[in-house]
Amino acid sequence: MVMPLIVLALNRIPGIGAAAATAIAAAELAGIALYATLAPRLVRHAAGLTAIAGLSALFLGEAATQYLSGMGPLAAARLLAGLGEGALFSLITSTVAGVANAQRIWGQINLLGGLAMGALLYGLSALPPRSDRGTLFLWLAAMALLVAPLVLMIRPQRRPAVRGASAARVLGARQMGLILLVVPLVYAVQSGQWAVSGYVGALAHMTSARIGLFLAVSSIAGFSGALVPSLTRNPAHRLAFVTLGFALMAMALLVFFNWLGEWPFLWGQIALNVGFYAVTPFVTGLLTENDQDGALVLRTLVLALLGAAGGTALAGVLFSAGGPRTFSLLCVAVLAAATGAAWLVFRRRSHDERALQEMTT
Repeated sequence: MVMPLIVLALNRIPGIGAAAATAIAAAELAGIALYATLAPRLVRHAAGLTAIAGLSALFLGEAATQYLSGMGPLAAARLLAGLGEGALFSLITSTVAGVANAQRIWGQINLLGGLAMGALLYGLSALPPRSDRGTLFLWLAAMALLVAPLVLMIRPQRRPAVRGASAARVLGARQMGLILLVVPLVYAVQSGQWAVSGYVGALAHMTSARIGLFLAVSSIAGFSGALVPSLTRNPAHRLAFVTLGFALMAMALLVFFNWLGEWPFLWGQIALNVGFYAVTPFVTGLLTENDQDGALVLRTLVLALLGAAGGTALAGVLFSAGGPRTFSLLCVAVLAAATGAAWLVFRRRSHDERALQEMTT
């Protein structure tokens, strides 16, 4: 959420251009993916060490970015921060692994995270403009220290193997493949449209300041979509909410790219983000219910990052070649594929949940 501010701050360092700033910022995402790939189960064997190492890496990475210069050292600092973030995320995935109705937990995490990051984004945006990198990375380092006491209290618990009625909720290989396909597709659409949103604002004759303000407001408001999964107690209702969330995203994309203007820009982005944060906790929650140690959800993060990277990389080319209307149709087509895969999985899960409820009544 603060990635645009990170890129801008890096771009103000002497000798770091726009392309270099983007590449340095991407090293943070590479660090997260690297940890998720190489050490997804480390937290099960050394939770305390993982927490301390994650917090230390995050703090040192942010602090080093504040004072280092040069593309190599800065990229190494962002990579270190990303490794720390990956370690901290593994604490969460391991703690909630195997929990029933996990969409409620992920919805609540999104709500709390959205409020915290929204407050941080607002505070950082309100700081006086500076010609250097400013104090952004010191604030991020301070935030790592602020959450340290809560992080150190997290202790993942081992859960018994799934048996009996709960075993009926385990995803088969086909269903698992379909739900894993949803992850990169939905993140590719979300990241791709975000990457070209500035061009849409320019076509609507909006100023850069106005575009930035509307994107910040829509990002914060979009987290309200997480209220839906956080309040959903009956698993049989997940299919309806996921379908509505995807439909909202599709309609928002068509509005955003085909009705140019300030209000379509703002409300299109808000609706898109609401739909996104309504859908993704259900997907992550279903994976969490089928995850015994947190490694599955952590590795799914790699798929999300790959989807986001692919969507970002292709967005500019596709938008330039086809224009807003064609780009919106391509996004909706990708979203339709994700919707179809999710619908097949959640329809089966809804049927199984209703059958289980009938057996227990």
